[in-house]
Amino acid sequence: MIKAIIFDCFGVVYLDHFEKMYEHFGGDLEKDAEFIEQFFFDVSKGKKEWFEGLREKLDVTKAQWNDARDEITGFNTELLEYIVELRKTYKVVMLSNIGAEGLSTFLDYSVLEAHFDHIVESAKIGFAKPEARAYEITAEIAIARLDECVFIDDRMPYVEGAQHVGMKAILYTDFESFKLELESLL
Repeated sequence: MIKAIIFDCFGVVYLDHFEKMYEHFGGDLEKDAEFIEQFFFDVSKGKKEWFEGLREKLDVTKAQWNDARDEITGFNTELLEYIVELRKTYKVVMLSNIGAEGLSTFLDYSVLEAHFDHIVESAKIGFAKPEARAYEITAEIAIARLDECVFIDDRMPYVEGAQHVGMKAILYTDFESFKLELESLL
């Protein structure tokens, strides 16, 4: 029986379109794939500040990045409306790989607080997806066993990490596909 539904933030709840922004500022996603993966992991573990690596790699100012982000990104309102319904029956938790500066640096935190029972930020717990301990701590916070959780993320390595610890997991590509898959698990 499912007791908790755990969502990723960026790319699922908040459509950040990092890839579009990275390319907008001249980055090459294919050529820089290894850098990007390591960068996100280091930031998520609190080892590196979010913007420093981007400034070095893309020669972009924080103001330029933020202006572009404001035009390209935003909350997935369709999903947030659905989360309101899910919270009537399930614990709804967010697990986000985020640096020490926290989610409130990037978005309206009050929106998250209004939709989630708990918000777990990787740098604050010292473990980042796909490390097993990140999922285990999140399940503990949700007061659920790993096999009682469904995890949703837009990145396959994180989905596989959740599956590896015993969670059911869904790769988020779009709202309708996600909803059908989730409802088949509930």
